[in-house]
Amino acid sequence: MDRKFFLAGIAIAGAWLALPLTALNYSRAWDRLPMRIAVHFDANWQPNGWTSREGSRTLALGMTAFLLVAFTISAYAARRVGTSNLSQWALIAIFYVVLGVFYYVNDWIVERNFQPGSKPFTELIVPGDTSKERYS
Repeated sequence: MDRKFFLAGIAIAGAWLALPLTALNYSRAWDRLPMRIAVHFDANWQPNGWTSREGSRTLALGMTAFLLVAFTISAYAARRVGTSNLSQWALIAIFYVVLGVFYYVNDWIVERNFQPGSKPFTELIVPGDTSKERYS
């Protein structure tokens, strides 16, 4: 067995950790999640799509599993076609980035439902001068 193929196989197998990590994220928060979870948000980060806890977990695990199967098949196909090692590793890196973003979004949805008033990325917005001295 080729050493590079073995390392790529280990990298793909490592990506499959996203599935149990997503399940663990939901299980650790399960008792604290509301029965109705916001899963879709508008441009002002106000919830406009809702589902049950079970629906949210099923969607997260189903999409993660779908991405993992698609990525695994793609990596295997890239290996069989005989692409360069650099392109194979670039493909694996893209897989990890996509899975990382997807995991972050799922984690954010769980955390957002603990604190319904919070908005993401508010630390990036520079507030105006609202000091009390100005209005005194």
